[in-house]
Amino acid sequence: MILRRLATAIRKQDWFTVVIETLIVVFGVFIGLQVNNWNEARVERQLAKDYVKRLETDLRTDLANSRLLTEYHEQVLAAVVRTGELLSADAPDAKELIQMAYRATEINQLPPERATWDQMVSSGHLGLLPEGAVEGGLSTYYSFDAIQVSYNALERTPYRRALRSFIPIPVQQSIREGCSDLLDEQSVLLGFSETCEIEADPETLQAVADAIRADPDIRKHLRFQFAEATTAVNNLRGNTALVSLSLELLGAAPQENVDEGTRQ
Repeated sequence: MILRRLATAIRKQDWFTVVIETLIVVFGVFIGLQVNNWNEARVERQLAKDYVKRLETDLRTDLANSRLLTEYHEQVLAAVVRTGELLSADAPDAKELIQMAYRATEINQLPPERATWDQMVSSGHLGLLPEGAVEGGLSTYYSFDAIQVSYNALERTPYRRALRSFIPIPVQQSIREGCSDLLDEQSVLLGFSETCEIEADPETLQAVADAIRADPDIRKHLRFQFAEATTAVNNLRGNTALVSLSLELLGAAPQENVDEGTRQ
């Protein structure tokens, strides 16, 4: 309708009407663009809120898992130290030596929740996060999987391979059942069992302990295990601090009391 009136005014050389109608068209286009920009901005703000909320959920899960795994591997490191003390003793308790020596080989892992981050990277939406969040810590956290790196290092140690080769399968089964990881009904890791029950006769336990002590390389391997376990604990502590920092950068202070369930 406006364009028809504008064409009529031009034919009649009614320049005042031409100017008015042109301004109406321009103003209408401007308002339309502004409304469209406002809608896009609103959608973008909502998308940013959704991303932050999802990342916060992922990071809280990662924080709980990282704390649990840090405590878990601190106990592994303590077992390494205690094993060294028992190997240096004149007549160590066979059960304690087997318990500590085996625990010194334990490892666990749980990968970070990456779905939200990977989606943001693939869709080019990292710019929607709070200013400085990506460069301040999130990018570093998601580019280095400290849990996986620590797991891989401890999985391949010569001490782990040698120690487990000394222990008969029935004894290892008993350790796994009564002296190792504590899991709930969904196989969610809760930590180490507080008590240690190894169903084996004293003669078998003594024979296993003697085999461990008699190996000429076990102490050398244990020293290397100490170095790797120490590095793993330091990596996991750093990982926990980085997750906490990432939450702060998103504007969400880390919660101290969160569910710390993880899966093996």
